[in-house]
Amino acid sequence: MPKWAFALLLFLGVASQKTSFSTSKSTLTRLRKAWNLPFPPSMCSFNRDLGRRRDCYRKIDHLRPASSVKKETREIDADLFVPTLPMHPSNERVNAVLKRCQDAISMIYLKSVDPPLKPPSSRGKFQSSVDGAEKGLENKIFANTYVNLKEIDVIGFDYDYTLVGYSQELQRTIYEMAKNRLVEHMRYPTNLLQFEYDPEFAIRGLAVDMETGWLCQLSYTSDVALAYNGRARVSDEELLKTYRGISMLTPEIRRDRLRPLNDLFSMVEACLLADVVDFFVKTGIPFDPRSVVEDVLKAVGSAHISGAMHRAVLADIDKYIVASPHLRTILERFKTSGKKLWLVSNSQFWYVDGGMRHAVGDDWRELFEVVIVGAGKPGFYTRKNPFREVSSRTGRVKFKPIDKLVEGGVYTQGSIEQLLTITGTRGSGVLYLGDSLFADLVEARRRYGISTGAVIKEVSEEMEKQKGSTMWRYARLTTHILQHSFRLIQEEMGLSRSPEDIELLDKLEEEVDRWRNIQEQVINANFGSIFRAETAMSKFAGSMRRHADLYMSAIENLRFYSTEQRFYPDGGHESVPFNDPLLDFIVGDDSAIPPATTNSDSSGRIS
Repeated sequence: MPKWAFALLLFLGVASQKTSFSTSKSTLTRLRKAWNLPFPPSMCSFNRDLGRRRDCYRKIDHLRPASSVKKETREIDADLFVPTLPMHPSNERVNAVLKRCQDAISMIYLKSVDPPLKPPSSRGKFQSSVDGAEKGLENKIFANTYVNLKEIDVIGFDYDYTLVGYSQELQRTIYEMAKNRLVEHMRYPTNLLQFEYDPEFAIRGLAVDMETGWLCQLSYTSDVALAYNGRARVSDEELLKTYRGISMLTPEIRRDRLRPLNDLFSMVEACLLADVVDFFVKTGIPFDPRSVVEDVLKAVGSAHISGAMHRAVLADIDKYIVASPHLRTILERFKTSGKKLWLVSNSQFWYVDGGMRHAVGDDWRELFEVVIVGAGKPGFYTRKNPFREVSSRTGRVKFKPIDKLVEGGVYTQGSIEQLLTITGTRGSGVLYLGDSLFADLVEARRRYGISTGAVIKEVSEEMEKQKGSTMWRYARLTTHILQHSFRLIQEEMGLSRSPEDIELLDKLEEEVDRWRNIQEQVINANFGSIFRAETAMSKFAGSMRRHADLYMSAIENLRFYSTEQRFYPDGGHESVPFNDPLLDFIVGDDSAIPPATTNSDSSGRIS
């Protein structure tokens, strides 16, 4: 966009409501000093002379790196700059708060540098004592409950997406296998062969409605926040009609008609189902949703059951398995500290062995006291089956009864109760880490008091998108300010609400929703963050908080922590404090803005 057009759009946005910009020169000067703005206050006065404004913006652009200017103007629509807040027709005390909010937002959008309040992903960096690597929030381990590793005797690991990570090529390969099976074995239209896996379409934590074939995102209260029928979003009116205005789906309804998609393999199911349904809808082919859902799930499952996926991975292991350079060091450090290591996986031994040899080394089994494959989780936590030994040479399952587990041996089937009994281990002394909440963690914690850790790679992926997006930072700050204004103006409105009060609050809520949606679309254009469902916490995030004591983006994050680390509940990676000087300024306390010589602390907030 030409700079003159950019400046004109900014001017129109600013001038559209003159009352919103009565900011005094002294206040702007204080903000400029506090935020280290690299241009004099005279340039920031909200003067209605277009020529001076154009000169101001030209100088701002000049001070930014050229690459930054191009990136921001490409990413951010001009009409999103300097949002104009609605005003109350008669309550000047409310308007005083809103004007200060407008001033703060305007200063953020007219800055030539990043906002002083950084996104969560840029907070809390320090140097690792292990290898000198920089540790950001994306490498942190978050705690929902108190966990003291000194009191943990055993650390158990899942295999897939926990000890080893996979590239998107694996999901693409599974998609191709399942698509071909639909066409070749289930007689689906050959037109489906033209479709390709889209890693940007879905997120995990969704649920499939078996009666409609919709992909649904649920809030933590089990409300259907949004849904997709194929690749088309379902309207709010259609959602209301389908679920008859039920604000919270009961466990019985969820059990009868919803099928959760909670692990990373299920993203293939979501994408393929959306493509098939979308094709049927657009071509006018009648179909039964439940049958199509079941066919798609069977087709994807066949890639696992047949072993085709596993053979493909081991045939080109560098293509599919992501390198884990610190994994062996982490395992050795825990073993040296006196902790016992267990590996409990649903995969078969030949597959686990091939991957672990690649990731850790040929002697990987020497690091583990117990290796259990074909465990059949989550049934592993509820049944009482005996263990059977697996030949590490041939993979054959032996018949002899098992009354003890030999270190270095390989076992299959069994149960957690048998495992705890044979090894003489108390459940509270075990920490088990896995990527699937319901297959790996829920029953282990609920039935046996085992501490649990969820490996959620989306934590770091979403934070990387946040750090790389100017729009996300602006939207986050704008939402942050607007939410705080809600608290303040409702205090000014008192106990009663006039029609004008209600209208203003409705308009502000719409503005907050708009900016929150912008934030979410930076993460995923269709469903947003796996941790949010529209304005609420997602069902996935709620389940994670309830069933996971710890969570992290990767097992390798453990290298930044002591083997005797004490984890305290910290509010999670999305927590943002509401007590910074920017919000104090909105209240009307100019003294809250620090002098120009004040430095920012390590959190990125003004101190």
